[in-house]
Amino acid sequence: MSATLEIMLNVQSLLVDLDGTLLGNRGLNVSLDFVTRAVRRLKPLLGTRGAFTTLFQIFREFQRPHGELTNDVRVITILAEKLNITMEEARHILRDGVLQIFPKLAPHFYPIQGAREFLDWAKDKYPLVLATNPVWPEEIAQLRLEWAGIDPKTFRSITHVRRMKACKPAAEYYQEVLQQEGFSAESTLLIGDDVSMDLPATRVGVSVFIVGKYKRVTELHLDGMKAPAWRGSYQALREMLQSSQSAP
Repeated sequence: MSATLEIMLNVQSLLVDLDGTLLGNRGLNVSLDFVTRAVRRLKPLLGTRGAFTTLFQIFREFQRPHGELTNDVRVITILAEKLNITMEEARHILRDGVLQIFPKLAPHFYPIQGAREFLDWAKDKYPLVLATNPVWPEEIAQLRLEWAGIDPKTFRSITHVRRMKACKPAAEYYQEVLQQEGFSAESTLLIGDDVSMDLPATRVGVSVFIVGKYKRVTELHLDGMKAPAWRGSYQALREMLQSSQSAP
């Protein structure tokens, strides 16, 4: 039995990334559009410079895991302090802003070819968790799944800003997902598209498959990895998992 097949035989649950894995985007354009709209909403409250500074502070905060506070509470705290308002007032401003801005970004996104077909095959065979970077509320993740043509009910849960205390690529993020879901690292496979954000899951013992328009499956390597990783197409991933299911 090959080492790869033996590892796939142990896979009992799948973590699936969203951006770039299920839902493509037009890169810089979507980032510029979001920042422009966010600054426009914050400008009457903080001024242009204050709006940019606040967004940058939030970005920096997401880069640091927190042992106690969820990601949304950390952002709300920043906004409350900047505006000298209560946490509840800041929560409303943040929530209303995100819910107003995101639907307008739809033209920047498109479904990733082969993603929905893979999930349609996998959903009855593995518990699926949408392991998206938890910087947005759950309803925004669900909205983006719909842009990808995927039913949010395909997933048993979603990592979102109100649930998690760390973001990718921190080891704490992956450890937190495993703990919350009751998954063991050695029986979990993460499907992603970004080597810098997803491959670090191997450092906590989660195997990783990077999907893309690759003609063949190749192994990937990262310092400190405790589990293997590959890159290949959705079709190749499905064939690997199917082989393990049909193995004696």
